[in-house]
Amino acid sequence: RLIIGCGAVGAMEGAVARTIQYCKEREAFGGPLTQFQNTRFQLAEVKTKTMVARAFLDECISEHLRGELSVDKAAMQKYWLTDTQGEVLDACLQLHGGYGFMQEYAVGEMWADARVQRIYGGTNEIMKELIARNL
Repeated sequence: RLIIGCGAVGAMEGAVARTIQYCKEREAFGGPLTQFQNTRFQLAEVKTKTMVARAFLDECISEHLRGELSVDKAAMQKYWLTDTQGEVLDACLQLHGGYGFMQEYAVGEMWADARVQRIYGGTNEIMKELIARNL
C-alpha cells in the first residue's frame, strides 16, 4: 500500500509541474492563463495539496523504514493520497481544457491512470474500514 502512495504523490508532482508550465505558456484573451485569478488560485490549491501529500508520505516512509508504520496509518496514507491524487489530477486536467484529453498531453493519461489507484491494493472503502477498526 505504501508503494501505491508513492505512485500517487509522484503523479501529483508531475501533473502539477506540467500544469504550471502549461498555464504559463498557454495564451487566452491576449495573455497567459496565469493572468486569471481563478487559474492562479487553482494552481495554488493543487500545489498545496501536493506538498501536504508529500509530507505525509515522507512521514510514512520514515516510519516504515524504522519498522513503526501501523496497519491503520498505512491504510490512511493509501486512501488519502489516492483520493487527493484524483482531486489534483482532475483540477490539472480542467486547467488544460480540451487539450487534457489529447495524447500529446501527459496529464490526460495521468488522470485516467489515477482512477485505479483508489481500487487496487484494497479499495479506499476497505482502507476506511481498516482505519475504523483501530479507533
